Amino acid sequence: MKRPIGVFDSGVGGLTVLETLKEQLPNENLIYIGDNIHSPYGDKTKEQLLAYTTEICKYFISQNVKMIVLACNTTSANVLDELQKQFPQVRIVGVIHSTVHEFLKKGCHHVLVIATHATIQAHKYKQLINDYDKYICVEELETPHLVPVIESGEYKTGIADILNDYLLSYQNKVDSIILGCTHYPIVLDQIQKILGDICYVSSSASICHEVSSYLKLHCLLNTQQTIGNVRIYTTGNVDEFIYSSSGFFDYNDLKVEFLKL
Repeated sequence: MKRPIGVFDSGVGGLTVLETLKEQLPNENLIYIGDNIHSPYGDKTKEQLLAYTTEICKYFISQNVKMIVLACNTTSANVLDELQKQFPQVRIVGVIHSTVHEFLKKGCHHVLVIATHATIQAHKYKQLINDYDKYICVEELETPHLVPVIESGEYKTGIADILNDYLLSYQNKVDSIILGCTHYPIVLDQIQKILGDICYVSSSASICHEVSSYLKLHCLLNTQQTIGNVRIYTTGNVDEFIYSSSGFFDYNDLKVEFLKL
């Protein structure tokens, strides 16, 4: 039960998942990897994604993790099945199924899914939602400029023009939006200013419910009374990683280290 949970993303976006896991499961030991050296994932081929994520999973297994969380929609949409087959000895989960289940609870009828090029091209959100309810209108929108801007830290000064270009035409046309990238909750406030009072579903929050349920079901929850240990790594530049994420992630008592895979 004391074995850690491995969490990874292409960069800082998955820290939105890590933060929620820390809050909901404070006793769990967590290892986070931001694969910044290969960021963004959204413009990579499936073969590249599988190569990157295979090395990350191998590292997690070397650290004796009890579960691996793909805190990344792009890899969840494109290589989750392959990773599960390649590493059957450990539970590997992605964010898409849990996000769709969370969305379906809302009773919405016209949803906009925003995500990277690779996620949208896989059409996993649309397929899953319409498998459950074929009458829900699902619109898909590639938003490739958002991840690089967030990773650069420029979101701190606002990215209103980019968001307006993407979203303005959807004002008063959809009743919900799925933030199909774990980077996107970082700019949620700015998205809300454009789309207003509609339903917002974040893949970052949704996956944490699935992790908690799985650990409880399989008696894997860490029952120690002390706060869990959190280790954070980046395959890129440590200072840049901290700079781009310090606006939304609390680094109190946490250290970021470089990891070569």
